[in-house]
Amino acid sequence: MDELDLRVLGSGMPGITPELGETFVQAASVCLEDEGHRCGSGMGIDGDFQRTYRLNWPPTTSQMHRSWADPNEATEHGACGIACLLVVTLTDMTISGRSWRETGFDFWLTKRENRRWYFQEEAKLEVSGIRRGTESQINERVRGKLIQIDRSRTWLPGLVVVVEFGSPRARMVRK
Repeated sequence: MDELDLRVLGSGMPGITPELGETFVQAASVCLEDEGHRCGSGMGIDGDFQRTYRLNWPPTTSQMHRSWADPNEATEHGACGIACLLVVTLTDMTISGRSWRETGFDFWLTKRENRRWYFQEEAKLEVSGIRRGTESQINERVRGKLIQIDRSRTWLPGLVVVVEFGSPRARMVRK
């Protein structure tokens, strides 16, 4: 089983500062531990990508748990972190920037080899997180997010990633 280390987010990406990446690491780590998972737990990826990873993350502290006490905010940020890491792990894309809320998606993507990433957005990424969800809830969330990014004002292709922390697992679907 391959490893997916959340600490990689702390190095940043073209469109994510190391500091923002580290907040994603903290949020995801808190969510995973709140759901009873330990470092080294398996995470299944399904949808258009089929993989299983052994998740690793830094130990959490009581201060981190207090900082991420709002479960909705922690879930949103933690899911963003895992989704961004999955994009760079499973595709030839990287995160080139955050999107505005009104666009209908969360992040702009570009090919990793593109050195002019700040001029050429090539795809869009929409992320959703669920603390504990059923198969039906995950399917419904994916359907809704596919419709949402389809309504965006850009013709670019997209990815939808729904992260469910209870299992943990993620569904990653191309649009």
